[in-house]
Amino acid sequence: MPAGSVAHAADGATAAAPAAPGSVVVGAASITYYARAGDTLTSIAQQYTDRAANWTALGKLNRIDRDSAIPIGTAILIPGELLGDTPAKATVVAMTGTIAATTDGTATRLALGATVVEGMQIQTSGNSFLTLALADQSRISVPSNSRVQIAKLRTARYLNSPRTQVLLLRGRVESRVAPLAANRGRYEVRTPLSVAGVRGTHFRVGFLGVGSGERIATETLEGKVAVATASRAGAPDTLVLAGGQGNITDATVLGAAVDLLPAPQLVRPASGPVQFPADRIALTTVPGARAYHLQIATDAEAINLLAETRSSSALLAIDGVADGDYFARLSAIDRFGLEGLVSMAPITLRAADGKGVQPGAGSAPPPAAPTVAASDDKTVTLHWKAQGSAPMRVQLARDSDFSYLLANRVSSTGEARLPRPPFGTYYARVELLDAAGAVRASSTAQALIVTDQWIMHDGSPIAVRPSRMSSNR
Repeated sequence: MPAGSVAHAADGATAAAPAAPGSVVVGAASITYYARAGDTLTSIAQQYTDRAANWTALGKLNRIDRDSAIPIGTAILIPGELLGDTPAKATVVAMTGTIAATTDGTATRLALGATVVEGMQIQTSGNSFLTLALADQSRISVPSNSRVQIAKLRTARYLNSPRTQVLLLRGRVESRVAPLAANRGRYEVRTPLSVAGVRGTHFRVGFLGVGSGERIATETLEGKVAVATASRAGAPDTLVLAGGQGNITDATVLGAAVDLLPAPQLVRPASGPVQFPADRIALTTVPGARAYHLQIATDAEAINLLAETRSSSALLAIDGVADGDYFARLSAIDRFGLEGLVSMAPITLRAADGKGVQPGAGSAPPPAAPTVAASDDKTVTLHWKAQGSAPMRVQLARDSDFSYLLANRVSSTGEARLPRPPFGTYYARVELLDAAGAVRASSTAQALIVTDQWIMHDGSPIAVRPSRMSSNR
């Protein structure tokens, strides 16, 4: 290996063959530098960790007790925790409503696809939502009436492992963090009262109370979260919350772990209309719940949120959402103020009360099943035969009963672009709607197999044409 070069070790440690002096071998959670003439621990620490004082830590790790000239070719292991940083970026992947952003006190306009950098402060108003994606596909969601600062947005040099810190100043923030254990990445949400650190999980942090009674709720939906008071971050008494647990922290007391409430469900009648009037969305009651939280999104992952509401009743009303097909995200809130586990369900909102038609009802001939018109690494465009200007709904699901919907789109053009799902088998269908949005007829289910290209149920590859953008996304 030539001097000054960089190689990647398959085993995450050092390369099998001796490396040339001055070269670097990159592992999963560390790098190994091979000393060249004149190197000392101080010079190596300064170059690779940005702090000359780290020479003592490198000495202990590599069993070198003096900061003197190191024999040429000596392997010096440098753990990811000590490596210097490089700036990283986040991207706006969904936003709704009024959102203010400032960088170093200067107003910044955010839009879909915009870049967010370290130091930016973001504030959402009522019924406004923002979702950011990091380079490792972690997501940061900022709901209504919240304010956050992206305090740290960096990656470790060579390893590209994330080092992210979100400062929550008001409201709530929800994080879905990609696994970080392998590359020693770090992700923290800090408040004036608490610190929550993870290595890959799905969790929420939010303010409860006001003034001197202010407290912080931490709720773990998946994985594990380490929580401490702000004054004792990293202390031995840090509390680890497993999935389905939460706690409340104030300025001095780290609250005990509490089991989160199970998720409520939409009350769907065995017969009768399938739509919900926006002012009467009924949920199943959850024992121990003091309130319920409903969010409306356009996608099954709740990346693109449109509205939300909270109520002490299991009968909720949502404002500012037009009639249409959406996804409802539901949770219950306990007596402590902790928000519980979530459920997702497709929901149809209609102004007409009690006059809907059951799926499959009506005498219209069924439409043809959809086909794939185009695909790329992020989207797939489905095409079907339009019937004049009649509204038609295309659905993509994990099962042929369409009980687990991934996408719901209404279009009169005969085409819709949907997010491309991971590898697997999926099902698509088209429904013909009447003027009130009720289903008149439905196509058969079309099975789709997703690999490195879209393949239909008979195994024949679909010719991929240039994507035709649909206005009905």
